[in-house]
Amino acid sequence: MAWKFFQKSKERLHNPQQKGSELEMKINTALKNAEDDRAAAVKEIEQIKNWAAEIIVDTYADVFPNGNLTYYKEQYKEDALEKFDQIQSENKDKVGEEKAEKCNKIVHAYLTQIKLRKSKLQLYDKLVGKYEEVKNKLDETKKTQSEENKIHKHEERIKVLDGADNEYVDAATDTAKFEELEKEFELKNEYANQLNQLNEKYKETENVEDYTTSLAFKDEIDKMIDEID
Repeated sequence: MAWKFFQKSKERLHNPQQKGSELEMKINTALKNAEDDRAAAVKEIEQIKNWAAEIIVDTYADVFPNGNLTYYKEQYKEDALEKFDQIQSENKDKVGEEKAEKCNKIVHAYLTQIKLRKSKLQLYDKLVGKYEEVKNKLDETKKTQSEENKIHKHEERIKVLDGADNEYVDAATDTAKFEELEKEFELKNEYANQLNQLNEKYKETENVEDYTTSLAFKDEIDKMIDEID
């Protein structure tokens, strides 16, 4: 009977450790997802900047010296977006009002997409920070419990020898600590879930000039950023 009791005690003490391991896996997965999404957003921003510069140079190619040659195009693209307002104001009459206006709308649509992704970057940064906070707390809890368990196993042996059957209280207390951290993690992770839902809700429109949807998307993300404590 004593051996069965030792087995029972061991199983109960394993539950908190299992809870901690499962939570650690969840946090690591959430961290990786947020970091991967952040990296993707950074890459997208650079690509969109390149596209915006490309439409500017293509529109005003006849204004730039050798603007239709690939080598010079790439050079002009380097600061075309930064100098767009100047390029437009000085040269729109030379390319025609309609062509200049079309370029202006597309560039501003691209700029809106960049702003949207920059808001996403802020959200990802906050999520990563919150996940790391919970992970640090989890590591500290596991370290503390590991130290306590070195003494606890001897206390459990004494309880068994005394015929006591109350070791479950300590196991339940240990599990509660992990459950509290899990709840904290889930509250933060809900923002990542909301972002996924928003990605589905605000599909990018086929008409690149219509960027009101992206602005609405950005506003919702900005609200989430403000809400995360």
